[in-house]
Amino acid sequence: MSKRSKAKKRQASKKKKKEPILFYEKDAPHYGFTNFSPHSVRYENRVYPTSEHLFQSFKFLEYNPTIAEHIRTYSSRPSVAFSEAKRYQSEVRPDWLIINIEKMKEVLWLKFYQHKDLQSELLATGDAELIENSPVDAFWGNGKNGDGRNELGKALMDIRSLLRG
Repeated sequence: MSKRSKAKKRQASKKKKKEPILFYEKDAPHYGFTNFSPHSVRYENRVYPTSEHLFQSFKFLEYNPTIAEHIRTYSSRPSVAFSEAKRYQSEVRPDWLIINIEKMKEVLWLKFYQHKDLQSELLATGDAELIENSPVDAFWGNGKNGDGRNELGKALMDIRSLLRG
């Protein structure tokens, strides 16, 4: 092989994109990247059992703090926080669909800033694309067909950039 073709081969391999990192399953790597992982989050002198609790509480915090507090304290299970927020859907703040991604980033910043082990794990992903491999959520994850928006993965990549400074 000539020097020129070796150089081209090296250049092509450098351009190769890293494999994306998929996360979602409880017993699989990077479960800590999900909002259902057992990592509490402190916000305004209150501890939320998981980042899912805080995220769901944000739907109500400014307009109906009683519901937000109910979501925070009713159960330590993130799935219950999710279902309780769904139960009070008619009370969700009117601008939620406009601010939900920014609120998710706020939740993730707090979680990864407060848990140095998770921060290290996130930073160790380098520049790999992060994908929530959720078969049931095509907004926060990649959805049933793999063509979802993956907003959680995008938010995590933004947080990773912020943590790098």
